[in-house]
Amino acid sequence: MTSLARAARSASLRPSTCKLSLGLAPRFRGIHVAASVRRSFLSSLLQTAKSNNPITSQWYGQPTHETHPELVSPAEVTHGIAKSEYEARRQKLVRDMPAGSTVVLFSSRMYFVSPHVFHGFRQDTDFFYLTGWNEPDSVAVIEKSATAGRGYTMVMFVNPKDPKKEVWEGPRNGIEAAVSLFGADEARPVAEFRRYAAKLTGRLQDRKSRDGACIFADLDAEHGLLRSKECDAFRDQLKRDNLGSLIRRLSPLVQQLRLIKSSAEIQLMREAGRISALGFGQLMQRCRPGLSESTLQAVFEHATQMALVSQHEDGSVVDRSALSRPAYVP
Repeated sequence: MTSLARAARSASLRPSTCKLSLGLAPRFRGIHVAASVRRSFLSSLLQTAKSNNPITSQWYGQPTHETHPELVSPAEVTHGIAKSEYEARRQKLVRDMPAGSTVVLFSSRMYFVSPHVFHGFRQDTDFFYLTGWNEPDSVAVIEKSATAGRGYTMVMFVNPKDPKKEVWEGPRNGIEAAVSLFGADEARPVAEFRRYAAKLTGRLQDRKSRDGACIFADLDAEHGLLRSKECDAFRDQLKRDNLGSLIRRLSPLVQQLRLIKSSAEIQLMREAGRISALGFGQLMQRCRPGLSESTLQAVFEHATQMALVSQHEDGSVVDRSALSRPAYVP
């Protein structure tokens, strides 16, 4: 295995904060990727992006089976949660919605300390729960459809692979991965969302007097964390089209889904609780008058990160710290 491949496997792709949980935290901008397109054809289309930078092209914006096979199994989208489970969550979400209803999910946005230094990223909880996608500035549109095989269609709007930016900002999953790994029927560059949103609201205007179709979306900040800028643009679009009466809150529906945990979720919660307990144990041992909160946070983070690192008898080290994610409960 090359040193590059080893680095990709052991890289910690997302920083954590004081609360820990697990698995639960170029440029072809005109390409529309449909699920029915052959993957070999997609690979040939995207080969230019991959050849421009042999480092970033091998990475995703989060651990995957391809980059971290010891952490994510072939059937999983994120550690411990299979692709089929994410799909089941979306099916349950749309099952009781009126025919023709649409769910619009917005990711969190990135916060910058200065023009080129950013804070640790925390994904919008509902966005992650329904997609497993852990990147900023993304949108997922789920439309209930009686003709779709799984009862809905999903279009994702994400940042395309861009080797020059990825060198400085970190790896991206890219458009192709939104379809092949995360289960979208179609994926487009996020820059196209506003045009898509205008067409979506136009369709709803045409039929709002004929059926009970609604738009389920959360357009305000989540616990003080702002959603992507596309959320602001979509809110303005709805106001211009006078469609405010069709908006319904999405978060209560997702919270209902999360009341009953799957066996995979229970296992992850137990593991997260065990490791968090180790962190708090270290925290209480080190806590004394005069220590700042930032120092105590560093103690907690170090303890929980090291709890995710193990060494085999042959001397090899498995670093699972890439699974840490702030403040997420399945």
